[in-house]
Amino acid sequence: MAEKKPEVRWIVPAVGATVVAIAALAGVPLLLLTMVLLPVAASLIHYYCGWTGTAGVCAAAAVAGCVVFPVPAIPAVIIWCGGTFAAAYIPVKKPITRPILWGAVCLAAWSAALVALAVATDGPIANGLAQRICDMIAASPEQDTILLNAYSMGYCRLEGTQGLIPAVRSMGSVVIEDQTRLQMLYSLRVTLEESLPATLCDLVVFHTALTTLLCTVLPDWRRRRTGGKGMLPSMDQWYMPRRLGRAVGALLIGWLISFMSGTGVVGYLGTLCADVFRVAFMIQGICFLQWLGKRVGVRGAMRNLWAVVLSVLAPIVPIIMGLIDQRKDARHLRPNKEAEQE
Repeated sequence: MAEKKPEVRWIVPAVGATVVAIAALAGVPLLLLTMVLLPVAASLIHYYCGWTGTAGVCAAAAVAGCVVFPVPAIPAVIIWCGGTFAAAYIPVKKPITRPILWGAVCLAAWSAALVALAVATDGPIANGLAQRICDMIAASPEQDTILLNAYSMGYCRLEGTQGLIPAVRSMGSVVIEDQTRLQMLYSLRVTLEESLPATLCDLVVFHTALTTLLCTVLPDWRRRRTGGKGMLPSMDQWYMPRRLGRAVGALLIGWLISFMSGTGVVGYLGTLCADVFRVAFMIQGICFLQWLGKRVGVRGAMRNLWAVVLSVLAPIVPIIMGLIDQRKDARHLRPNKEAEQE
């Protein structure tokens, strides 16, 4: 593999640290988005620049997070940034160890963040978080535009309206009447209190899975593109062993139990079970679609675009394809011994 140019070793982490600084100056939402993408950036920076560049970007993110985020969130920030650096830098003997490290970092940071939310809010996390979101909207100069968008998306309702909101137009912008605005904020808060528990469960599982996947695949892809040998097989060769597939399939029973039991802890655990089931078989289905596209001669870029579009617009399709591949072993990747046991 050709040696990396010296200037790349400091340009890449310098750009990363600059992005973190700009996000911190812009405020919490943009910095939060940057922190969410930190593991993916760290995995690529480590590939290009080694541990020094990764340490610099992770340290910049940690300082920005500790300054901008509330005090209860500081432990989560430290776990997130420190764990990200550790997962990128720790040498591993088996390729499968690296994804396990990334997944552990994500789950630990999410757990710490939820604990921080519980400390910072009175009562259930969802209620306190919903109230904070509504307070932020009420304090925003764009609150009327935000509420109109939320109303059009079905997140808040008004009794006695036929799809029209009492409002006036002033200086090119829509201004909602005070009484109507209060009703919309209250309705939005109630909707968020009902939907946030399931949304938080989805975020934990899907972000952990997506981060782990990207942190594993992207550096390996870059290594292959530059003429090196990949540490993992290509995605079209990935599959779940039969025993793992059965274990993941059993999680659907937990979701059915939680569906019948309603809300509460059992309901949250069931939602997590359903999310793990969906993510596992979605990845299996994407790998199967990659293999299928490669077999019929579809180019690599189109196969990747195909997988992304289906995952976003029609996620049920890769899930179904993953179930079919798990049951039929259409790619004939499983060992003979396993096939005989089946």
